[in-house]
Amino acid sequence: MKVSTCQMTPITSDKKSNMEKMTRFIQEAASEGSDLIVFPELVLTGYNCGDDFFNQAEIIPGKASDYFAEIAKEENIYIIWGMPEEGAEGVLYNAAVLVGPEGYIGKWRKNYLPGHATDTGGDGAFPDRRFFKTGQELQVFQTKIGKIACLICYDIFFPELARLMTLKGADLLVGISGSPKFEKEIFEPIVKVRAMENTIPFLYTNLVGKEGATEYWGGSCVYEAGDVELKVPGYPMISKSSYDKEEIQTVAINMDKKGIRQFFPVLRDLDEKVYLQLLNTVKNY
Repeated sequence: MKVSTCQMTPITSDKKSNMEKMTRFIQEAASEGSDLIVFPELVLTGYNCGDDFFNQAEIIPGKASDYFAEIAKEENIYIIWGMPEEGAEGVLYNAAVLVGPEGYIGKWRKNYLPGHATDTGGDGAFPDRRFFKTGQELQVFQTKIGKIACLICYDIFFPELARLMTLKGADLLVGISGSPKFEKEIFEPIVKVRAMENTIPFLYTNLVGKEGATEYWGGSCVYEAGDVELKVPGYPMISKSSYDKEEIQTVAINMDKKGIRQFFPVLRDLDEKVYLQLLNTVKNY
């Protein structure tokens, strides 16, 4: 299977321009034979919309998903991108959407929200808690290219989410983010660890460049589940984008997980009592 990471610099609150640029990248990925292209968190609108999130958010499925579903059908490709979702009246979610040749498939809502309730974004602060409600659904979607699950930015910091998606049968974990430059040193190793500890391919795409006062570090990458010959999990990293410019990278990825799991049986060695103790401890923490 071929997959594409596409890191982009969105124009704040300009969906038309962002969609036009995304369309060009999708067509480029499709011309290279890609089966899946992944865009970053909130790429449709940018991260610094502030109160304009309430005007920019859309119902999912809706206008944007219909548009990209039609392109996915035309180009025979699966597409994942981030956008603000309009939920119940006055309620917004930080969401990711999956469409494919068969149309709209599903959405994920960001489970863990950084920042403070007073943050509005635009100055490097995370606006999530100011504008968005936490997601609850933890879904894995079946597609013709395999079972796909998605984590949105801060979600990647919580190993329990990636582990749950793996145990639910995901064939590929996708992480999308709008991570600022100051997070690079702590974010990069976590992406690799999520692939290693779950012996699963991990595709990560980040925003890049400057959006207002915020500078993103890009660095999109793809890890395979592991190298059977070397008996090394979460290896190799088969794709790595730059830290400072918009870029699309298309690579062939080995989706096999069984081979490395024979040599690195972290899933076999999971112990139920640990999770039961974790549940009880979290309740009282």
